[in-house]
Amino acid sequence: MRTAPRLSRASALLALAVAAGGLAACGNAGNSVSNSGNTNGVTSNKIVVGGIASLTGPLPADFAPVFDGVRAYFDMVNAAGGVNGRKLDFAYGLDDGSNPQQDTVQARALVSDGVFAVVGVATPSFAGASYLASNNVPTFGYNINPEWDLSNSLFGSEGSYIDFEHPGAEPAFLAERVHATRVGILAYNVKQSQQACIGLANVMKKFHIQVAFEDLSISPPASDLTADVTRMQNAHVDFVASCLDLGGNLVLSRTLQGKGMGSVTQYWYDGYDEAAVRQNAALMNHVYLLIGHVPFESGQTQPKKYPAMALYLRELKKYYPGDLPSEASISGWVSAEMFVDGLRKIGRDVTRQRLIDAINSETSWTGGIVAPIDWKDEHHSLGPIDCNAFVQVRNGHFVPVFGSSKTVFTCLKYPQPSSHHVLTAAPPPDIPGA
Repeated sequence: MRTAPRLSRASALLALAVAAGGLAACGNAGNSVSNSGNTNGVTSNKIVVGGIASLTGPLPADFAPVFDGVRAYFDMVNAAGGVNGRKLDFAYGLDDGSNPQQDTVQARALVSDGVFAVVGVATPSFAGASYLASNNVPTFGYNINPEWDLSNSLFGSEGSYIDFEHPGAEPAFLAERVHATRVGILAYNVKQSQQACIGLANVMKKFHIQVAFEDLSISPPASDLTADVTRMQNAHVDFVASCLDLGGNLVLSRTLQGKGMGSVTQYWYDGYDEAAVRQNAALMNHVYLLIGHVPFESGQTQPKKYPAMALYLRELKKYYPGDLPSEASISGWVSAEMFVDGLRKIGRDVTRQRLIDAINSETSWTGGIVAPIDWKDEHHSLGPIDCNAFVQVRNGHFVPVFGSSKTVFTCLKYPQPSSHHVLTAAPPPDIPGA
């Protein structure tokens, strides 16, 4: 049994909508794979790796923490003696400047520098994926890009396959739970944002929830949404689903409140951010978001039930006390854990192919933080269960909602059969919290 990852990550639309309007697409990896350098970066006492993130450019605050997540996990492992007698050396944290051409340059640089693997990727355009895949470099990171499914050597922290236009039924599940009947949908005029909201609209229509207003042509960044909110008000919208970035969502919420629509249910694809909620508590109050991992709050309030999340929070504070938990940081941590688990499985005989094969033999990997991943399928398909966690902002705090007595995750059938109502599914036995 496997679970499908959430199809839109917090910050994904920010990256892809605001920055990707002029980004060039990358090519496919092709069929040729080089196994040369199978043991590059491996010595008798260490394993050298590197990462790529957008540290500068328009989005550094969203992606830079991925390296801290990786380093915090490696520091913890190295303090305990390393892996099978070797220390982990995160030698290269390269910046692609939010530029796809530079991303490819940096991917080539890491291979030229002789890293064994790339652990910690977080960028709006993972153009270097093709090069890393063709060189059979085990690669781990923040799976917000469709390029993650190019090869079975690329491992997204919540899975590698993304289908923006055919998402899970979570938006309809939420609409049913709050008894919404007329939905408004907003997206940027950028492909990824539009695709996400087209998929969202398809989900609503499948369950006979009326899409009363739809605007997929907003120019990023959103600055004035008065016209859209007025039209939603005239259409008697009671549920607003947004495929905008965090900044656009805040403009949306401010405008809704100004128009006397502050009680309308809001569902955002971007906004699970501790700094943001501290600064914008009133604008974010009652907003719902969906995440693909154990909420940070569950690690704080239920550390015995979610020890892996509690461990992340504790070690991040220990090694990076100035950091707040973030989507990029937890992605780096999970990526590092996945990499280390694979190394432990193969022992001292370390090659790239042995590591790739070991991870791809996992049929229910969670790291105690994400929903189970079946790596035999996860590079190219989704289903049959989609498990994610809902949170709602309440008085300046994210509060996990729904879920069950067993787990904070809400699990739905994927794809949904023909039905007038969203069908839930029993959580798999190895879901975090069970």
